Amino acid sequence: MKKLTKLFKGLTLVAVLLLSACYPISQEFVSDFDSVFTEKSEPDFDFENPAIQTYYLADTVIVLTDPNVSDTNLEVDLDQVLARVRTNMNQAGYTEITNINQATQADYLVLVSVNRSDNYFNTWWGGWGGWGGWGGWGWGGCCFFPPVVTTSNIRTGSIIVELLDGKRLSQRNQNIPEVWYGVGAGLFQGSNTNLNNRTLRAIDQMFIQSPYLKR
Repeated sequence: MKKLTKLFKGLTLVAVLLLSACYPISQEFVSDFDSVFTEKSEPDFDFENPAIQTYYLADTVIVLTDPNVSDTNLEVDLDQVLARVRTNMNQAGYTEITNINQATQADYLVLVSVNRSDNYFNTWWGGWGGWGGWGGWGWGGCCFFPPVVTTSNIRTGSIIVELLDGKRLSQRNQNIPEVWYGVGAGLFQGSNTNLNNRTLRAIDQMFIQSPYLKR
């Protein structure tokens, strides 16, 4: 999970840099800043093993947002998120094990997490400096007042889907290896419908760009 947290911070920084870059920029819509990244966490894992046929999907979405930093009301339908992950796993050819007592029999354990981050930055104008620093010329007194500081917030969010090696679930007190993960990140702005649709598209894209997951 530490690796995913670092990755999310990196994607957040990219989003901030894009928005703070010089204008004009080609992006016109919030969705233009969305990105999806997938990776095989365990390169030696045999994804093409025909014996891998089943999965167990955890019934709760893990909310990683720090309540002291950002409101935990994510404004995204978490039930739809789980349903879309389930749909993609089924379409990839896997059979879901729904009984939690049989979870250790599943080939994959599927975990879903969401995160949101508030990124604040300050801008100011006025004060000493600039062309206002040339006092005595008749036009230099314009800027000798306290600067005006404004604070803005760029809110970003991410959806994380992980596949864990279910065959090692029975090994108590042992780390269960993550073999694959996908991260969708972007600006957390727009209506609830817009946020939901973009989140669901990110989940679909994770599986599109990971064809080796198909049975």
